[in-house]
Amino acid sequence: MGDRNSVYELQNYVVGLAPVGLKLAPDGSLDMQASFKRLDYPALLRAVAVRNNVQPGLDTHPVDFVATQLPAESLRAVSDDPDLRADDYIWLYRGEDSQALLLARRGRGEQISLRFVPIAHLREQSDGAFTIERLTWRADLPLKIWEDPLLQLPASAARTAWLSGWHTDLEWLRALHETDYSNGLIGLHEELARFETAATEPDVPGLARDEQLMRRFRRRQRALIETDLFIHASNHWNFDVRGFNPGGNHGAFYRVSTHSTLMFAGGANTRIPRALTITEPYDSLSFVPTVLTLTGQLPTPGMSLTAGYAHQPAQYPGRIIAELFAAQPRPTEGAVGGREGAH
Repeated sequence: MGDRNSVYELQNYVVGLAPVGLKLAPDGSLDMQASFKRLDYPALLRAVAVRNNVQPGLDTHPVDFVATQLPAESLRAVSDDPDLRADDYIWLYRGEDSQALLLARRGRGEQISLRFVPIAHLREQSDGAFTIERLTWRADLPLKIWEDPLLQLPASAARTAWLSGWHTDLEWLRALHETDYSNGLIGLHEELARFETAATEPDVPGLARDEQLMRRFRRRQRALIETDLFIHASNHWNFDVRGFNPGGNHGAFYRVSTHSTLMFAGGANTRIPRALTITEPYDSLSFVPTVLTLTGQLPTPGMSLTAGYAHQPAQYPGRIIAELFAAQPRPTEGAVGGREGAH
C-alpha cells in the first residue's frame, strides 16, 4: 500500500491542522510541529478501554500489545552493549513502562538466535535516532513470560540469566510452548522480520540487466506489504465484526490458538505406536517430513542414508517427529532404507 511508517511517524501521526492553524517558525518557514495535530498510535491503541465490561476476568483493554519492526542500523547505535547488536529488531509495546525488544541474529547455516530484552519509553526522534530505557525482568511485560507458572526452563538454569540470554527458536519453544502465549515470541519474529531470498537479491555478479530489475521489483513488492503495526487483541476480544468467530484464534499467539491435534490412523501396518504420548513440542513444519518418513520417502531417524532416497531430511525446515519411530524395528539393508512395508 506504500512505504512503511517509521516509529517516529507512528508516534507523531499527523491527523489534521492544530487548533491554532498554520504557524511560521522564526525563520519564516512553516513550523511543522506547531501547525499540525498529531497522535501517538501505540499509546492511543493500548489506552482504548471499555466501561461496561460485564464478563468477569475479561480485560477492559481490547488491545493487548502492538508490535513493529525497527531499523537495525539505528538500533545498533542505541547502546554500547554488544549483546544488543542484532540483525533484526522488533518492538513490543504494552504501555510506556511495559515494552520489550525482540532481537534476532543469523548464524551459520541460517541458524537464528533470539533474545527478549525488557525496556521502557522507546522513542524515535525526527532524525531517526532512538532512545530507550533498559528494565530488569518482571511481571506484566509483553507476552507475560516472567510470571507464567508453566514456563519450563532447563533444570539448572537461573530464571533471570536464562531469559536474558540468546537462544534458538527450538530452545524458546521448549521453554514457552505451554505458557499463555505459546510460540508468540517465535511467531512475532517470523511475522515482522525481513527475510531475504535469492529471488530478491539483485546485486549478484553475472546477472542479466532484466533479471536484476525483476529482483528489485520483487524486493519492492515485498517491502510494500510489510506490516506497519501489528495489533494483538486481548484474550477473548473479537475484532471481526462480520461474524461470531471467537476472538483470538486467527493470528493470535495464545496457546488455545496455536495448539492443534495431529492424528494418524491406519492400523498395525503403519507401525505407529498406539496411545503414544509425545511431550516434545513440534510445530506444523514437522508434518511434511514426518509423513514422508512414514511413507518411506525419507530415512527413519537414526538410520544411515542409503541409495534410493530422493531427498535429504535437511532439505525440509521442520523436524521429524522422532518418537513415532523410536520403537520401530530397523529394516534390513536390502530394503533400500526401509521403503518396504511402509504405506
